[in-house]
Order: sequence, then C-alpha cells, then structure tokens
Amino acid sequence: METREQLLDAAEQVFLDKGVARATLDDIARAAGMTRGAIYWHFKNKAELFTAMCERVMLPMQSVLAALADDPGDDPVGRLSECGANVLRQVATDAHTQRVFEIFMFKTEFNEEVAAVLEREAENARRCYNQLITILSAAQRCGQLPAHLNCAAAAFLFNSMMTGVIREWLEWRNFDLAAHALWLWHTCVAGLRHGPPFLANSQQ
Repeated sequence: METREQLLDAAEQVFLDKGVARATLDDIARAAGMTRGAIYWHFKNKAELFTAMCERVMLPMQSVLAALADDPGDDPVGRLSECGANVLRQVATDAHTQRVFEIFMFKTEFNEEVAAVLEREAENARRCYNQLITILSAAQRCGQLPAHLNCAAAAFLFNSMMTGVIREWLEWRNFDLAAHALWLWHTCVAGLRHGPPFLANSQQ
C-alpha cells in the first residue's frame, strides 16, 4: 500500500506540472523514485492511475453525501450545510485535495485516453446531484425549506455554488475559504428559504 500511495502522490505532482495528456508513466515513475514496472504492478495504465488519484480524494466526500441521502435525519439542511462546509474546508487546507481538484478542473485535457474516466466522473456527479435532490426534498417535508421550492433547481444551485466556489478559489485564493465555508452554505440556504416563488416566464 505504501508504494501505491507514493505513486499516487507522484502522479498528483506530475499531472499538476505537465497536465494529464502530456504526463507519461515514465515521468511519474521518476518522480516517485521507482521503475515503470512498479506502476504496472498497481495500475494497468495511466487512465487507471488517474482514476485512483481522483477517487482517493473524491470517494470519501461522495460517500458522506450518499449516507446523508440515505438517512437525512431531522435536520437535513444543517447536516447538508456542515457536509458542504467540510468539503470546502478540506479544499482549503489539504494539499492532496487541492492538487486533485486543480488537476481535474484545469489540467485535464479531453482525449481518448481519459474519456472513460471523465464519463465515470460525470456519472458520479449525476449521482451526487440526485442525492442532493433527495436531501432537499427531505428538508422540504420537515418544513426547513418552503413547499413551493423546486428541489431539482435548488440542487442545481447548490451544485453550481460548490463547483464555482472551488474553481474560483483555486484560481484566486483571495479570501479565507476555510473560515467562510459554513457562511457560504448558510447564505445559499437563506436564499432558498427567502427567495420568491418561481413564476414561469417572469422577469423576477
């Protein structure tokens, strides 16, 4: 396991420096101080290595959201806010998480080599979106969110806020994200609670 973790650490740095398309397994092996054969002992190819690198950071986050969707409890909004804030705090304070999100958002060029990986991540994103709808619907049923709220649209807003905040912060790093993480979520929730009912074709 130690060798595998060292290879994933090296892959993070090489992918960040060169981009996923330009990085080679030889580059990663050299960065890890190992041979190319050591990579093939753990990973079939670069795509599998890239997938493992992403999953090391993202799967624990996704599992927390899945658990919350399975059991929202009696305070779904509070638990969702804390879950989202924890993700933002992790982005702000954990170097592995920062590198993986930077690679995924800025250094992953679309090509045949990573197409299947990106499709898998897109499927994970769709699953997380549906889990958000489930959590928000539970919040609606227990009176934490207004009955007129469209939970699909609200989930889209939450998802866009999370992705946008992470992307913009990684690019600018112009405020203390860890300190403001819960405030960002509470502000988004306040907008859902106090926003006007949706009116089709309105100018609101």
